[in-house]
Amino acid sequence: MKPEQPIEQYESVAAWAKGLREQWGGDPLAEEPEKLEALSAFCEFDGRDPDELLAFCFLRRKETGVRFVSVKRREALALQVRAFREASGLSGTEARRLTSNLLSFFIHNGIQMNAGTI
Repeated sequence: MKPEQPIEQYESVAAWAKGLREQWGGDPLAEEPEKLEALSAFCEFDGRDPDELLAFCFLRRKETGVRFVSVKRREALALQVRAFREASGLSGTEARRLTSNLLSFFIHNGIQMNAGTI
């Protein structure tokens, strides 16, 4: 399933772009279009748009309403990233770059993951 709107218009993608600009300067998503291509392809593979991917990872405490990252859901998402990478047919540096691009999206949106878990 493809995202319903251009990938750049999702709130989570805007947050990612802002974080990258603050970290690296310039416009990393425009300068490295493979970052957006990787996210778009992953969304299609997973069946959720970027904002839905992030929403899946967060839960709220019943008592307080405080939002937190679910470890189990983050692990499920990491497994999905691994399945996507394996289905891509890429290996070596290309596979690592694909994974890195996706992890960058999640990390800049508050979902801590590292390549060692994927």
